Amino acid sequence: MMSKMDEVFKKALNNRNIFDSPYDKISNSTIPVLFSGNEWNIKLRSFFENNEKEKYNELIDSRIQNIKQTEKNASQWLKNKIKELDSLANGLKDAFDNKRNLLQQVFNNLSWFGLVECNLPTMDDFGKVVERYDIIIVEQYFIDKGKRTSPKQQTALLYVLEYIKELYSYNVLTEEIAYFVRKLNSLTSYWELLK
Repeated sequence: MMSKMDEVFKKALNNRNIFDSPYDKISNSTIPVLFSGNEWNIKLRSFFENNEKEKYNELIDSRIQNIKQTEKNASQWLKNKIKELDSLANGLKDAFDNKRNLLQQVFNNLSWFGLVECNLPTMDDFGKVVERYDIIIVEQYFIDKGKRTSPKQQTALLYVLEYIKELYSYNVLTEEIAYFVRKLNSLTSYWELLK
């Protein structure tokens, strides 16, 4: 059974308002994810759990080839992101044999896989406020700071605030909540564990 902190951790990782694919403002395009939905949670995971390495690698190769075909007319930014995505794909293939426990953890915690960026501002000060003040002050701080950020960041902050309230309602220690909030930005590295 998962702890409440683990449940909220998983919710945050999979919240596309907090963690999403990189977006290029110039070309108005988002980098495609490597895998999402059933292709990630059912197909690829099933090949991994049934030790069907050939099918597993074929699915990854097929997906990255489809993405690379968009590279011909892409901006330099998108070409660079596709190269990073290719590196992630190779990490997925290598993990089948060399990082099985990590790969299982990634399957358990992520509902999609690809390049990621965090839509939150730096969260250190937010963690300090959580650690030092009551929930009413924390809520006001998040709302006030959110009003001074981009719409994406404001939305992401509101989701984090909801997670904080949820953790408070389950009597999770304030220090644990503050640590979780401070570390949210660094969770983008979770997608890179397999590199």
